[in-house]
Amino acid sequence: MTARRVLLTGATGLIGRQCVRPLEEAGFAVVAASRGRGDDLLADPEAVVARAGAEYLVHLAWHDGAKDRWSAPANLDWVGASLRLLRAFSACGGRRAVMAGSCAEYDWTGAGYLTEDAPLRPATLYGAAKAATGIAAVAGAPALGVSLAWARVFFAYGPGEPEGRLFGDILKGLAAGREVACTDGLQRRDFLHTADIGRALVSLLVSGAEGPVNVGSGRAVPVREMILALARAMGGEGLIRLGARPRPANDPALIEADVTRLSRETGFRPAFDMESGIRAVLAAEGVAA
Repeated sequence: MTARRVLLTGATGLIGRQCVRPLEEAGFAVVAASRGRGDDLLADPEAVVARAGAEYLVHLAWHDGAKDRWSAPANLDWVGASLRLLRAFSACGGRRAVMAGSCAEYDWTGAGYLTEDAPLRPATLYGAAKAATGIAAVAGAPALGVSLAWARVFFAYGPGEPEGRLFGDILKGLAAGREVACTDGLQRRDFLHTADIGRALVSLLVSGAEGPVNVGSGRAVPVREMILALARAMGGEGLIRLGARPRPANDPALIEADVTRLSRETGFRPAFDMESGIRAVLAAEGVAA
């Protein structure tokens, strides 16, 4: 039996590399696309799709600057490139796709418990670009003959984070014996290990779910709990300086995913809780816990 072919964009990213194994375990032959492999999705998504010859698509590629992803004008480039990619995928016989959106598409000024029908009111260019792409892709998919799930991913953590992201800053700072300045960490966020996100995206791909679907743990925790748990596991709790950095203006107190739809339509359950997820990150990074 011939394996189903899936085009995976952003294949070397934090989440993309965590999709390869579950895709293969689900019986897919993975055609990976990334800048590091010489693929230029911004300039020529049609060529990438034609080379893949895939009936399935998981689209994760996007501007990935750890320090400027919220505001970089490059976000605008990815709106057009992503929609061109979807059109080319359809023209080449593609039939089922999962594209990655973000919880940053939502209005964060409300209660903070977010269902898929919550209002969209992005506060950043990144969120606005993702929302525009998702609205157009979901609306256009039926006309293109593509079954499409738009995965609104919440807060990811995992191995390989660069500085400018939470775990990247803490890991590198503590490994060097430096103090790490943090906010008060009282804001609650819905974190999910990147390996779990990869599994969730694959579970969506093989399901019949269409339209927006939240991808998160369904349980927000104070950011300070994540920070201190990671620091304790590294023996560096004394180097954490909570409150040394101000929180951004209008930083929401709570951002939590309602994952009822994800659970109901795919059966997905996270494999990691906070403690086991942190241990897994440290093991992958080669750091003794």
